[in-house]
Amino acid sequence: MSETARPGGIALGLERITRFLSTVLPYDPRGKLRIVHVAGTNGKGSVCALVSEVLAAAGYRVGTFNSPHFLEPNDALRIQGTPIPAAEYDALREWIRGLDAAAQPPNGPLSLFEQTTAAAFWWFAERSVDIAVVEVGMGGRRDATNVFGAADGKGIGQSLVQCICPVDNDHVGVIGSTVEEIAREKCGIMRPESWIVIANQDRADAFHKIRQHALRTSPGRIINVRRQPSYDIHVPDFSIKQAAGECAPLRPPADLPSWSAFKGTGQRCLRLKYLPSLDTSGTSSSSSSPSTAAAAQHAEGDASAAPGDKPARVEIDLPLVLPGYHQAGNASVAFYALDVLRTNFGFTKLTDTAIQVGFQNVRWPGRLSWLNLASRRMAHSGEPRPLSSDGGNSAEHDESLANWLLADGAHNEPAAVELRKYVDTTLRRIAQQRSIRATRGRSNQGAPHVRWIIGFSKGKDMAAILGRLLQPGDAVWAVPFAQPKDMPWIACEDPRAIGRTAGGPASCGEIAIESFDCLAAAVDRLAADASDDRLNVVCGSLYLVADVFRALEIQPFSQTAVPQ
Repeated sequence: MSETARPGGIALGLERITRFLSTVLPYDPRGKLRIVHVAGTNGKGSVCALVSEVLAAAGYRVGTFNSPHFLEPNDALRIQGTPIPAAEYDALREWIRGLDAAAQPPNGPLSLFEQTTAAAFWWFAERSVDIAVVEVGMGGRRDATNVFGAADGKGIGQSLVQCICPVDNDHVGVIGSTVEEIAREKCGIMRPESWIVIANQDRADAFHKIRQHALRTSPGRIINVRRQPSYDIHVPDFSIKQAAGECAPLRPPADLPSWSAFKGTGQRCLRLKYLPSLDTSGTSSSSSSPSTAAAAQHAEGDASAAPGDKPARVEIDLPLVLPGYHQAGNASVAFYALDVLRTNFGFTKLTDTAIQVGFQNVRWPGRLSWLNLASRRMAHSGEPRPLSSDGGNSAEHDESLANWLLADGAHNEPAAVELRKYVDTTLRRIAQQRSIRATRGRSNQGAPHVRWIIGFSKGKDMAAILGRLLQPGDAVWAVPFAQPKDMPWIACEDPRAIGRTAGGPASCGEIAIESFDCLAAAVDRLAADASDDRLNVVCGSLYLVADVFRALEIQPFSQTAVPQ
């Protein structure tokens, strides 16, 4: 049963969306679509971005549906990385609302998210995408995206691969009260006879529930990422060798501060050793081949497989462009989803080179994004300077710490742990650079402290998140964010409440705290102080990060016409 769709609320369930797709639209768009379906607590968006970028680099026409949207509702629907035009999106949504109202559905009208989901599937079908990469909105089992049949053709549409990213406590009380219940809800996207890729899980209770459900649903077609040999390494003199016309060209590197990443003579890579079920010669089978079945057996660690049956593994280095230690895990999930597509479902253009190019080209805004404040500062003096789409200056950037913001949508405790790791690594790099400058006769200021510019949605465990982020000497600027469009169920936490939580017993009075009535006041204050020597980090909500992109007039997605 579906919950009643309340105006401005979240209503889980599949009856309304299934009825609308199958009986109200002129035709059911699912019948024209094959998808990669991605669920989990953290990492879903990064996996979708990687898979989509690789498919596009290989020459496939790929639709991507993310939730939530970033800057505007239309940017959740993209083909080849370009959002559906805003006017077309608005007209499509209005058409869907009209059809739904005229049908007078017995279970009530579609929710706002169901309208967006129907719009995405219709647009993808009308534009004849080769494949769609679909991110779950909330949970999985009762999410509006969970309406596709299995890879063997049973049901309408085909969910070829289901990826389960790391699962932890989030949306507690809505999709489950324990990690096991939340994991079970997310496993609801699994389909018999389809392929399931399970990310490395930090929570053992989540992993056991996910693996148990996968073995019941599609035994023999499970890739357990944590059993695959992989290494997060630095590869000297790394390069991608492309044949002429083999795949998309490489993008130029983003303009970032030198201390934002390792600057050596090579590239941070994920070195994977995969089983040769992956056919990179261009041949493929539409069903599970013996080698693929063996690969799945070993991927799951099946003790019945004889040691002599193990084929030699093939090694590949995948560039890790998205920052953060956790991105190695997301890259593994994306790779094995692509592995399955080219091995079992005829996506023969997914060569190793195409995968490397896609991994090198990927961008995913709002996740450990470095944003330049120089344009805001120039605007104060009446000389605005444009920004590039990745947040860096279009001209040569200034290495001054005061010119940069680190923006990340971390909004739960596991994401806060990863953010703090990255921040600590960045602080060490800055300290090392300053130490080198000191040996050359310049002053040595040492590592800076952190200023956390934080906003939360209501209902988040602020104490747990702040406890993972804050250290003595840090500062907190608590700010609100604007109401996200088409998401009336989202409410912003009062900045004063954030400040009180940050100044609780755990802070020991060593955290400087300020509250702001609007984000613009905080950004203007940063822009006005060119001598600031703190590392400024925006986090706590993706909606807040989106507000920062708007304030700095950064457009992260392609604005070219959607390819016909």
